[in-house]
Amino acid sequence: MNFKKLGIIVVLCIAAIVGMLIFIRDQVIEKTEFIPDITDLTHNYLAEDEIREATEKRQAADIKPAEVITTLQDGTPHVALVFDGMPDRPLAARLLDVLAKHKADAVFFVEGENVADEPETMKLIRNAGQEVGNYTYVGLAAMEKRPVEEQLRELCRTQKAVTMHDPLKPTLFRAPRTIYSDDLLKSVRAAGLEYAVKENVRFQPGNIHNQMEADSYAASIVNGSIIAIPVNHPVEQKADDRVVREEKPAVDMKPTIRDDNSAAVPPAADLATELDLLLTALEAKGVQAVFVNQFRKIHYIPANLPLFNKDEQGGAK
Repeated sequence: MNFKKLGIIVVLCIAAIVGMLIFIRDQVIEKTEFIPDITDLTHNYLAEDEIREATEKRQAADIKPAEVITTLQDGTPHVALVFDGMPDRPLAARLLDVLAKHKADAVFFVEGENVADEPETMKLIRNAGQEVGNYTYVGLAAMEKRPVEEQLRELCRTQKAVTMHDPLKPTLFRAPRTIYSDDLLKSVRAAGLEYAVKENVRFQPGNIHNQMEADSYAASIVNGSIIAIPVNHPVEQKADDRVVREEKPAVDMKPTIRDDNSAAVPPAADLATELDLLLTALEAKGVQAVFVNQFRKIHYIPANLPLFNKDEQGGAK
């Protein structure tokens, strides 16, 4: 074998080795290095820094409770729609189409766990021009009865889940079957939320099947109402969620289902169709659905608490 052929063989071998090294770098090393990013993403959902900061704010002597958004009382032909829970993507798309058809605004109160599982659904809501609110991390009911640490954890983890996928931080809060006590509203404020939203109408899916029924239902709704619409998309906390592992008993894994059975959507209910019928009926009355943050904001005092000074309950702002 002459030197020319030997040189060609050596060059080919070197080229093959270099090519293999490049392949290993691009396909193996880079993909392996991406794994810590996934781990970091899961860690970020714990919102430890945010909870620590909120705890400091909550302990401050001058912390003020968040205000409560409630009904309009000036007769303006407006209502506000709030969806309790984040729908799955197919239902979200249909609901958003209906809202766009009627030029209606709404707020979707989302669970942080569902946002973490399906961030594209939350982005779909945002991109449609609708607002996103905080419905706690797992749709936790009776938040006023929970320890402050748990309140802040539920609120901050949801804030973190949303802001990891969207630049706009939620400012509105709701939770199933919850009384807005001053202590809870202080936690809401400490977590970076400005307002809690109190409905006066609770829509029960499955009761509107045609336009006549929708018209009858709409006739019972007074101007300035806040209409809460439940969405049955169960939250399933992950078994490897550190908070679940360390602090949550197994019986508390699905609080949205356990604590708020009254809001469950019957399987036969077609929520998007019912919403379309309802908005058509409201339009016939000359009533428009607007964002709830246009409604009254008050210092709220629950009805079951002693009211020493009636003037303190607040008024329009």
